Amino acid sequence: MSSNGPTMLAGVHGILRRHPWLDTANTDEDGDQVEDTFSLAFKRAEIYGWTSMSAGAGQAKDGLRWWHNDAGGDWTQDGRVRQVAWLQAQVEKLRGQRLPVQPALTVLKDGLARIGQLELTGIHLVAPTHLATDSRFDLVNYADWFALSEPAACQQVTVTLSARQPGDLTAAASDLLAAHNQHTQQRAPFETAPAQETTDLPGTAIGPLAENVFTTGMRPALAYRCHAPEWSFDAAAWLAETVLESLREAGVRKPVLLTVSKAIALRQHT
Repeated sequence: MSSNGPTMLAGVHGILRRHPWLDTANTDEDGDQVEDTFSLAFKRAEIYGWTSMSAGAGQAKDGLRWWHNDAGGDWTQDGRVRQVAWLQAQVEKLRGQRLPVQPALTVLKDGLARIGQLELTGIHLVAPTHLATDSRFDLVNYADWFALSEPAACQQVTVTLSARQPGDLTAAASDLLAAHNQHTQQRAPFETAPAQETTDLPGTAIGPLAENVFTTGMRPALAYRCHAPEWSFDAAAWLAETVLESLREAGVRKPVLLTVSKAIALRQHT
């Protein structure tokens, strides 16, 4: 992905246990699979009104959040952590909207729920940071959403950042850490962690994506630990967006690979 490309890539990692009745319900009369990650993500985004398909010729949707490019996922039933879903989207010309991190993860979550039960271990995001907009005010409300999280649901989470020029991130490490904590409103205090500890673990998404065109050449730059008020798609998206805002404020304009992972997933592979 070039430094000014409009592509955002979002992915979900975990253990997917398919519904026992799925093969029967998702097979047509010719024995072919009816729905896959692409069709589910596309249809769900259409239902929310977030994709580029218009209601009729020449009619654009005011709620457009992305142009749907591609989607896929690995539903192998072996009990291992896999990249169970991913979505590639074009996100330019968003009329000042934030990058659609929450919407993209929402359609993937909804689609996976139709397939089976997911044990979520992590998400990854390749973000066109040059298109990020000022989201400081939104993040205040975003943090308040977690005020009603069950106290016992607090979970240690690992966040990593990689880039083709990691020096741009490490040079701003102190400012980024301070900004992360400001944007989470101290609901998920960040602390630094060794970046090299989390580079090849399935929960962090970096290793499995080494051959992906959007992540090739990305090298670990920064890693953090934090205690999130809960572990969920919402919490993962929130932490990702707080980091994106910190990167925007630091002037980072080149693509960054961001991962948010449940800490227990990391311990399983150490």
